[in-house]
Amino acid sequence: MRVVDAHLHLITREMMEEMGNERGLKEKQIRERRRRLRLPDFELFNFHTTVRKWLSEFERYHIEKGIFLPFVHNREEMIALAKASDRFIGFTTLDPTGEDADEILEEDLQVGLRGVKLYPVNRFFHVNDPQADKIYPLVEKYKVPVMIHFGLNVGPGSNLLYGNPLDLHPVALKYPQVNFIIAHFGCGFAREALFLAYQCPNIYYDTSSSNAWIRYLPYKTTLKDIFQRFLEAAGPERLIFGTDSNFFPRGYRYDILQKQKRILDELRVGKEEQEKIFGGNILRLMSLR
Repeated sequence: MRVVDAHLHLITREMMEEMGNERGLKEKQIRERRRRLRLPDFELFNFHTTVRKWLSEFERYHIEKGIFLPFVHNREEMIALAKASDRFIGFTTLDPTGEDADEILEEDLQVGLRGVKLYPVNRFFHVNDPQADKIYPLVEKYKVPVMIHFGLNVGPGSNLLYGNPLDLHPVALKYPQVNFIIAHFGCGFAREALFLAYQCPNIYYDTSSSNAWIRYLPYKTTLKDIFQRFLEAAGPERLIFGTDSNFFPRGYRYDILQKQKRILDELRVGKEEQEKIFGGNILRLMSLR
């Protein structure tokens, strides 16, 4: 089965330094936060070494293509990543409420980045803020998807005031030709994300990460239950596979791929539908063969 992973992160030594410069997030803070959440520690490498490691992981696990999402705006590295292999697809990120956000985004899309990732909980904006509205006509013009991280976040300095997926409702209604992807099933806001599945057919859901946010819900559920609810509400045509693989030495999260495949098999999701989830849907949204 072909696998296109729609949620990976490129993290290099240079980008970690940029995070410190742009957002004040120091490497020490990130390591301490990960220890508190019982997440594995990591090593950092320069850009070229990191790219070689990802190519090796794609070969090892037979990943056809992968979308890499930056944490900070770094056009040069994301373009260089896409040029390193046709198996790598680069997105951009920015604060859409910034004064020149539309100019920055258009430059990013003109030079070949294939979508945009928004982090409202980290950059403290609402996606329906009138100041953010200037970027949506651009993504509609260039026909690229918008992925959004709502809900819980492992990074320090996040604010859940901006994390409710319902903020997306008026935007998705205003721009029905734009395809929006909510990451991690809403990352704790699964109820709100499911409501949007009913209201907005242009909203999709990625399955990425360990989905450990389930532990923080006030009721008991499982990842299998979550898959079943989203399959019922949105259908297999609107689910998009991802792992949220990021740091080394852990590398590619093949265990997440295996677990999600097993869940879909247990739910008796057919081969054709699984092919859509594991690659077909995201390739279709991005007009890729």
